[in-house]
Amino acid sequence: MQVSIRELKANPARAIAAIRPGQPVQITSHRKVVAELVLPINKPAPPKVLSDEEAMQRLVDAGYIAHLPTQPLRLPKPVVFSPDPSGQTMSDLVIELRGPK
Repeated sequence: MQVSIRELKANPARAIAAIRPGQPVQITSHRKVVAELVLPINKPAPPKVLSDEEAMQRLVDAGYIAHLPTQPLRLPKPVVFSPDPSGQTMSDLVIELRGPK
């Protein structure tokens, strides 16, 4: 269906009623199509932001992880090496073993 700009200004409800069944309405100016009225595209709603617990539960349900941790991960205490009798530390030894850059 084609509607001139003048007709659209005079009766916009007619043009809107025509697009409801899915028929686009072409708007003309001096018998040339300058625009088109169409139904809006329905965009899906943005995904819901999950809390950490909900996200973890989804991973469990999907089988990506076996179970939720019941307590925080505890790492073993670090091993600290004392300097050798000459005063060289483990860090100094590692740097020496790496060699020149």
